[in-house]
Amino acid sequence: MKQRLIVQMGMGIGDTVAQAAERAVTDAQARARLHIAADVEIRVTLGVPGSAELDTSGLNRAFGAADVDLKVVPGGMTVPQPGGTEVLVVSAAIEVFPLA
Repeated sequence: MKQRLIVQMGMGIGDTVAQAAERAVTDAQARARLHIAADVEIRVTLGVPGSAELDTSGLNRAFGAADVDLKVVPGGMTVPQPGGTEVLVVSAAIEVFPLA
């Protein structure tokens, strides 16, 4: 069993799932600072409202050259707005594990 070094949560709000997901990852990263000289595995789990489709390919760039295991699960929420629009809320969890 791997020992987790850090887990950090973030939340993003947007007009689209992609916008909310990017903001959630940025929010979690702002709190997840780990200063070590070691190779690590990064796992990101995104809670996305309903059955929304999310292209995750652009989210990996937020981690630079790191190899990221990104998973999308049901979660987050949709908040109705006046005029029939809605705001999407996505949650993100970043986990960091040392490599062997």
